[in-house]
Amino acid sequence: MIDPRLDAVLQPALGRIRGVVSGVLDQTILQISAQTASSVSNLQRQVLLTADRELRLKSPRFKQCFERELNALVETSLQSSDDTRPSSLANTDWASLSLVDNSQVERDVQADRLALSVMPVCERHLETVGNYIAGLLEDANPERNPLRPRMVAKALLDSLIQVGVPEDATQAIGNLLPALLGPALAGCYEQIAIDMRGHGLQPYGMAVQKSRNSSAVPLGSDNRRTEPAPLASDPVTTRPSALHARAAQALGEMFGVTMPALPSTPGEGGGVSSGAPMSMDFQNLLRQISQQAGEIGHEAMLAAGLSPDEAGVRMPGFAGPLMAVNQIRANRDELVRASGGAALDKIVIDIVAALFDQVLSDPKVAPEMARQIARMQMPVLRVALGDMNFFNSRKHPVRRFVNRIASLSAAFDDYSQGPGAECLSRITHLVNDIVDADFDRMDVYESKLRELEAFIEAEAAQDATDSAEVAALLTAKEADLRVQQRYMQIMQRELLDVDLPDFLRDFLSQVWSRVQVAAAHRDGVDSMLAQRMKAAGRELAMSVQPKGHPKLRQAFLLKLPSLMKDVNEGLGLIHLPESAKQAFFAELLPAHAACLKTAPTHDLTQRLLEQRLRQVESIAIPTQEETAGDSMPSPLDSLQSNSSLMSTSAFTAEEIRQSGFIPEAALDGGSLDIDLNLAGPQSEADPTLGELDINLDTPPPPAAGLQLVHHIQKGTPYHMVMQGKWQKVRLTWISEGRSFFIFTTGHLHKQTISLTGRTLARMCESGRFKAFEQAELIERATVRARKQLAALSSGAPH
Repeated sequence: MIDPRLDAVLQPALGRIRGVVSGVLDQTILQISAQTASSVSNLQRQVLLTADRELRLKSPRFKQCFERELNALVETSLQSSDDTRPSSLANTDWASLSLVDNSQVERDVQADRLALSVMPVCERHLETVGNYIAGLLEDANPERNPLRPRMVAKALLDSLIQVGVPEDATQAIGNLLPALLGPALAGCYEQIAIDMRGHGLQPYGMAVQKSRNSSAVPLGSDNRRTEPAPLASDPVTTRPSALHARAAQALGEMFGVTMPALPSTPGEGGGVSSGAPMSMDFQNLLRQISQQAGEIGHEAMLAAGLSPDEAGVRMPGFAGPLMAVNQIRANRDELVRASGGAALDKIVIDIVAALFDQVLSDPKVAPEMARQIARMQMPVLRVALGDMNFFNSRKHPVRRFVNRIASLSAAFDDYSQGPGAECLSRITHLVNDIVDADFDRMDVYESKLRELEAFIEAEAAQDATDSAEVAALLTAKEADLRVQQRYMQIMQRELLDVDLPDFLRDFLSQVWSRVQVAAAHRDGVDSMLAQRMKAAGRELAMSVQPKGHPKLRQAFLLKLPSLMKDVNEGLGLIHLPESAKQAFFAELLPAHAACLKTAPTHDLTQRLLEQRLRQVESIAIPTQEETAGDSMPSPLDSLQSNSSLMSTSAFTAEEIRQSGFIPEAALDGGSLDIDLNLAGPQSEADPTLGELDINLDTPPPPAAGLQLVHHIQKGTPYHMVMQGKWQKVRLTWISEGRSFFIFTTGHLHKQTISLTGRTLARMCESGRFKAFEQAELIERATVRARKQLAALSSGAPH
């Protein structure tokens, strides 16, 4: 089964690869220019000139095409069968066979050669990435890695042909790529590996070694480490009974209890369950109990075996008052007898009962939802008795279903009407289907989980409809950002060969290009403002050229006030942060002072430079239609620079009021002097997995920190610092490029909150945005149940 985190990991990785390929093409243009000047063959010079012209003219179209081609190749790689050898004919569609064009064959061969040529440079980092991908795919075949160099090389060469670059020019470009693409991909793979590690991924095949001091301990002790022992290589350990024994041992270590010794071969021993199907009497008993309605308060506490005087209050070892009857604990003796009385089954029944003590008293689960989860006690018990992966696999469908209900329950404040009532009704219907179905059928749980996710998506779509005007505004802003991004990329490429200080080249391409787009968008391409901003960029470039002659100095000093006025006006159009503005002027002023002391260059050199700048200036700004398919940088990538696209927000005061927009500047200044644990009474007893290593099969999704921005889900509640205090918010909308997010807060009077992905990433980084649940429900219950078993059940009969 493919890990559900795969897409969240692949998209940022593909974005990095696209950025690397774009940079490599820019370097290729410079290499072609150098080779053209030194070429002694007229034919070769003509091919190089053609390649240079085609790359400069068709670079924007190429980037779009490369993205499509790479995505298609990745999709094909992920959908391929386990047998991916070139000689495999298992899935060949003989009816679709056709002759392959010779040029296509040559391109495939060239792609293979290009991939092989870059492998020695990036092999080490590629292997690390491949191990992470293999862990997600549960397949160690390197041909299943969708990020391998051959995919990049094939997408690159095919895209050049598709945008109309001639075959000979493509060949010439391909000959230059190995020296440039290899180091670039090595750095890219290294960063992708760091990102994957930040997502909490583990390499494929990493065996978790059992702690030398870890062992099962008697019920009531509190051994903190709970790592399962690795599988032995002995063939005996691959038998079902041996695997069950290992799972039982891991379960005992997880909950700190002594498990009964299991037979090493079938037929040995007598009093232990082997995970075999239960009798019909036991199945009927489960169904009978599951039909009993949950109760709350006094009777629930009695059913849990607690004193009547303690009903309705939180008891030691419990997270809070029980919100429904723990049917497993209330019917324990009958369940043990019907199950056959095996020692292992008795312990599993007690463990699941302890889990539901904690699940049904968890303060972050609404009582209405807790009662629906309570109805699933018998299905969960049946699954736990037959499949111990339930306890240690985050990907187990039953575990995911219960956890998703719990996370969704915190999103609503009122279940008597409105969206809360609709959500409760749908979950009740899904639980009915599970209770009425065969408890052993995993496909039922998978199906209901998909239905639940579809319902959550539909609810989020309805919430987005309620804030449709805000969503439309942010969608338009994202379209503007795509135009700015495309024009910025064009300026970066065109200014590469212009003799300018690095800081000014970066400013003109990354910042001033956005000023020009903003001016054209506001008043029109031919407006006075747009023309003035274009001229200001050219004048800014000329202002740092040598002016050692008195006349040149005089002319410069006369123009400087109006130039600085235009620059400040332009930066105001895009709301550039004050820190970025000051950093730019801190470099510009010394450059101006230095140029006044430097002897002027030849007049022809000045005229050629100005002519080149006018050529760059004349390049048309792309339209929104032309950039509609462009991908946006991830929120984490945008944090790397103060001049990032997402570092500015061209919102008017009215747009900010209408959309509840939080400018990034609002995060600057002031310190965070509050803590999530003080957010309210529901957060006081929220254990984290740091208190106990329960060693599940995959790391937990982050509940705080920078990586949380990649894991946020629609319909899920979060805590956000607003106006100096924590507030519970719910994610309702994400823009197509993940550049903007919409949250809502409040019940009777909903408030809309919108912000950029970069602002959200900064809030995560600074601790101003955290998950409402610090761990998933069953993980919280496991931590508490272990403590409960240690504190309350010592010496209890089994």
